[in-house]
Order: sequence, then C-alpha cells, then structure tokens
Amino acid sequence: MKFLVNPLLWFLLLQTAGLYGLRRSLTGYGRIILWLLLTLTLLLGVASTPLSRHGLEESLQVASRPDSSIAPAYIFVLGGGYLPGSIPEEDVLVVESQCRVLHAVMVWRRFPDARMVFSGAEHEEARGPDRLSELMAETARNRGVPASVMLLEPRSRNTREHPIEALKLSGITTTTPVGLVTSGWHMRRAQKEFCRYFSQVIIYPVPPTQHSWNWQDILPDANALDANTTMLREWVGLLWYAILGHVSATLVKESLCRP
Repeated sequence: MKFLVNPLLWFLLLQTAGLYGLRRSLTGYGRIILWLLLTLTLLLGVASTPLSRHGLEESLQVASRPDSSIAPAYIFVLGGGYLPGSIPEEDVLVVESQCRVLHAVMVWRRFPDARMVFSGAEHEEARGPDRLSELMAETARNRGVPASVMLLEPRSRNTREHPIEALKLSGITTTTPVGLVTSGWHMRRAQKEFCRYFSQVIIYPVPPTQHSWNWQDILPDANALDANTTMLREWVGLLWYAILGHVSATLVKESLCRP
C-alpha cells in the first residue's frame, strides 16, 4: 500500500479534481486556460510513471555489438557525477557513476591489457574538478583493478569534450581503438561524439535494470519523474548536438567554397 503515501500522486489527483470543479464557473478564455492546465496536468502524470520511464530508456538504448577481432587499447569510463559529503572521506559517486565503473571493471577483465580512463570533471568548489575521476578510480581499485592501468582525465565538462580531451592524453591518436562505457540511455550521444574523432570505437553500454511489470507502473512516482526528466534532457541533447554538427559542417563547407 506504499502507493497511498505518494505526495506526487495526491497532488496530481487533487489538482485535477480542483481544476475540473472550476469548469462550470469559467467561460471563454478562462475555460480554454482551464482545459490547457488539465491537459498539462495529465501530461505531467503520464511523464511521471515508471511505464514512461521504461519506454524512454528503451528509446535511447544502443545495442552493444562489440567486434571480437578488435580489443580496445583504452577503456573510457564517462563520469555521471558524485555527491560531496561533509568531508572528502564521505564523498560518494551517484548511482549512475557507480554502475558505469562496475560495468567497466567487467569489461576490463575481458581485456586486461587495456588501460582504463576515468573521464569527467565536476566543478565542486570545495573539492576541485578532479574529485569525480578520483572517486571512480578508487571504486575500480576496490574491485581489484591495479592503479598502474588507470588514467584520470578530469578536464572534460560534458559529452562533447570527452573525446576532445581524450586526444590530449599521451599515446592516444584518432586511430587508437577505444572502448566506451557509459549508461545505456547516454550511449547514443556519447558514441556519436567519439566517432567524430576516433575511427575505432567499441561500445559497452551499461545494461538496463531488469524490471518485473506490475500495475503500479501506471501510477505517477517522483523517482520516475526524476529519471524521465534526465532522459528527456538526453533527447534534447541529441537534437542540440545534431544541430551544432549540422551548423559546423555548413560553415566548413562554406569556407571551402570561398574564393
């Protein structure tokens, strides 16, 4: 009966009932605004369900098709953030970052000659931008990965910068075979960016969590709304990166055509 103690569900129900109760007292533009608010409330409710979450996650998934004939020389693990504690010893990776590191460890065990690169900066004023990559490396060490195979790349602030900063590392060129580990819902955008700079990119997306369907998946939930917001932003990011890529290509083409 946990669904009965769900503030988001009760808020949506009470707001819908209140708005619907006002329909007879409004006319003209007031009624149009009322039905618009009811529609937005309904859309918020749908966007808050675990059912929508699984649909959005599935829409972003990229199938892992690693070429067995190519072994990655470097395995890039993209950071997903961390939570600073009251002291550095209490800092902890967010769930997404932990899942990425643990999956990367499994990949590295298949290719023990590869080096692991923990990529990503988090500009927490009290810690510095390299704290995220340090925590990722610490998690991998606790899983048995030797420090000698690890590299930290604490400069990239977003998905576009990951491959750019990667090429600044010693020993890495555009022809270096690289493995890429990130969340399944983030892999599509990450792969596109790495493929712009590297000729051999082998992807290892974190597999989605197994889920048993039940009737509560159709009820709004705050955790599902948070996850859905992240994945909707991912689709917006994909669109934005596509626009930027098109604009850049157009500008390059125009510069080449100038006399």
